[in-house]
Amino acid sequence: MTEVAFREGRASDLRAAFELGERAWNESRRTRRLLGHDAGERDAAELDAQWARERSFLEFLAAQEDGAFWLCERDDELIGYARAARFGSMDELTELWVVPPEAGRGLGHALLERIWPDSPTPELGRVVLTFGTPGDLTLYTGFGVMPVGGHWHMRHRVEQYLEQRAAEVDAAEPGVHLLTPERAVEEWKRLEPAAIGHERPLLHEFFGRTRICLACIDQDSGLAAGLCWVSSDGDIGPAVGETSAAVVPVVLAALDRVAKAQEPETFGVFCTTESWWLLDRLRRLGFRVHWPSWVMSSVPLPGLDRYVPTQPARLL
Repeated sequence: MTEVAFREGRASDLRAAFELGERAWNESRRTRRLLGHDAGERDAAELDAQWARERSFLEFLAAQEDGAFWLCERDDELIGYARAARFGSMDELTELWVVPPEAGRGLGHALLERIWPDSPTPELGRVVLTFGTPGDLTLYTGFGVMPVGGHWHMRHRVEQYLEQRAAEVDAAEPGVHLLTPERAVEEWKRLEPAAIGHERPLLHEFFGRTRICLACIDQDSGLAAGLCWVSSDGDIGPAVGETSAAVVPVVLAALDRVAKAQEPETFGVFCTTESWWLLDRLRRLGFRVHWPSWVMSSVPLPGLDRYVPTQPARLL
């Protein structure tokens, strides 16, 4: 068998890596029975639409200073890749995919060795979102991260969600307001570091250009008690609150906005298993766990109970 070659990725490799990741992701979902085994690959038009939706986010991640992007190839054909983005004192692994025929041959480990050649430190931590199979977890623990909480994709049919929301008679929500991008970024800079243990101002400046921010304002202080980004494509999150209960109204307002304005057949949101108040409210509205995975980190993440992860699920 031809030897595998590794090289650093370039901006021109982003589209090919994206398409490989989408194929591997579909196969991974089939293996976990999240897709039917007879489900076909997405056609070129569907891939083009998904690429157009995520391209600016992927280019933003790839442009982060001190990040890493490595490819592995066989006979000049891309068979795997990994990418990490650095935000302040944290390296976040955004993607690690190997084509299914090459799985189990150590390529994921070899890519991680190039992404993370040294051990994590208290000054520079690591965080990963991954499926919770024993093999997945063992791969990442070898690079200094341990499970710190669950990362659940919760989904619901929009028609049923709207019916159940309309039937709620005892759910008086705090007022939710739309913030200007400048105000939103400032509030995120204030609230997020205490929840996830590191700062990501550039990420929120990017979201300030590409998403809107919903907020609940504390009447006494005039500051935001809860925040949630939502995109025009229906991506809900991240969200953060001063308390775990404070994320509930802004996430529900984002769900309402997507359900009524875009009318998709189904929709969803990512939750940490620590965010009990939100999970309980979603459960009562009929949401179900679509797929479970893990948040893994090398350092404490102090406030995951009041944090809702990013969608798409490439970053915490």
